[in-house]
Amino acid sequence: MLGKQVVIEFLKKNNINNIFHLPGIHTLPLNEELTKHNINVFVGRYEANIIFMADGYARTSGSVGVIIVTPGPGLGNTVSGCMEAYGDDVPLLIIHIDAKRKEKGRGVLHELAEPEGIFTHFTKKTFVVSNPNEIAQILDNAYKTAVSGRKGPVVVSLPYDFLERKISLSSRAGSQESGVRDIFKAKQGIDTDCSRLEEILHGKKRPVILGGKTLMFKEARPILNEMCTEASIPFLTSTGGKGIVREDSIYAFGNIIQKGIVRGMIASSDIVIAIGTRLRDTDAKRRGVKIGELIHIDIDDRWIDKNYPATLKITGDVEYALKSLYQMLKGRKFEWNLVEMKRAKNKEYEALKKTSPGFRMIELIRQVIPEDTITVCDLNYPSYWAEYFFPVYHQNAFLMPRGISPIFYCLPAGIGGKIGRFESPCLCLAGDGSLLPTIAELATIKKYNIPAVIFVQNNNSFGILEDIMDERYGISGSMKLENPDFVKIAGAFNIKAKRVKTLDGLRRVFLRDVAWDEPFLIEFESPVLPPPWEV
Repeated sequence: MLGKQVVIEFLKKNNINNIFHLPGIHTLPLNEELTKHNINVFVGRYEANIIFMADGYARTSGSVGVIIVTPGPGLGNTVSGCMEAYGDDVPLLIIHIDAKRKEKGRGVLHELAEPEGIFTHFTKKTFVVSNPNEIAQILDNAYKTAVSGRKGPVVVSLPYDFLERKISLSSRAGSQESGVRDIFKAKQGIDTDCSRLEEILHGKKRPVILGGKTLMFKEARPILNEMCTEASIPFLTSTGGKGIVREDSIYAFGNIIQKGIVRGMIASSDIVIAIGTRLRDTDAKRRGVKIGELIHIDIDDRWIDKNYPATLKITGDVEYALKSLYQMLKGRKFEWNLVEMKRAKNKEYEALKKTSPGFRMIELIRQVIPEDTITVCDLNYPSYWAEYFFPVYHQNAFLMPRGISPIFYCLPAGIGGKIGRFESPCLCLAGDGSLLPTIAELATIKKYNIPAVIFVQNNNSFGILEDIMDERYGISGSMKLENPDFVKIAGAFNIKAKRVKTLDGLRRVFLRDVAWDEPFLIEFESPVLPPPWEV
């Protein structure tokens, strides 16, 4: 067996049927082998986009996102995507087909000494294959690292000349074992100490539960539904936690960063139970969220006590901790009146509808798209309004980059997200500034017939920055952009598109023109408007 066949064997063993790739001269031996097997290879136009495709795929599918890249600039272009995945706990496997290590220092093509060293501080681990007989074991170890504990990206550097080398049968022993993912089915519950939970909760009358991304598993829904309903506990989420439970549930009050009812709820609570959330500065504290007494439950202690000191810290198996909390609260009824609070929340939204065009826009979009739509965001005006106020009904159906918050995420991540859950509609909420640098991937959408719907708000500026510059420094127009005709660009790729300027027009396009089974682009022209944190 050749090295390239060992790589294929690893992919098939772990049910990796979709990979993201931009080929080069170094990857051609592997490309030749990939064509012989039932593995879908999605070839994009730029590695910085391709890694975001793998990121979106990982988030919606629940599987590892796999990307194969060439050395030098190919690997270098994945840096920002790797940073995002590391910051937001997304499992990625970056297989870097490297130049010959023995020839480095001679000026060979794409030469870079120890290139995986670039990734030291924003991967869980980097691996270097120094012997072709190690390929199987190192790939297994890399996969295992990506999916265990707090998930994240890993890099494997594999010299291209190893792909054509013969591998001894004995060195492939590790690759013959059952898939690596099966090794991690055992839970850590026995190591998760919940013994003080009952003591801390004794006498509490107004608890609030805050759920984050690590709580995003299907078993959490029925537990939270019964516990919060029966015990009368309001449930809030971080941005990454949107969709853990249906946000139209009586106990669900949306993102913790909202003001009004939500801010008052947290202030009047006597304990906040944060489960599976990092409580990062940019996700909570910077948005004005103040928390009093706190129980913080997470997979490890990496983020505990960073922004909010915790009275009780529980690390380990989040599912086990949730079930322990459920058992402790059985039969209890707290003082919150969820029905009245929900009624007040709806009134608050009705007031926002009258005064905030951003709220009206995002409410309209929610009304006209299918309930199970995967909504992929960026750092732009419509996405921020969605982050605050867009209700989500299904798990892993709201994607917003919350690792390093990159601006060019939406379109490529939407492609990967749609591939990861092809049966669900997909909507990309893009801004004009964020869409244009990634627009070459319309070719990828067309090539693979990926029926993503792209909503681009065109205000001919970096709108959020324009608003801040005007408010903070009294400077107008410094963030203006010269944009192309997005409708014509879509047409050049033979993708249907419409331009609208009003919310009524937007409603008509969604209801009459968008079919969800083919690509479509909507260009929505509007002025720079206030962001949600100003309302």
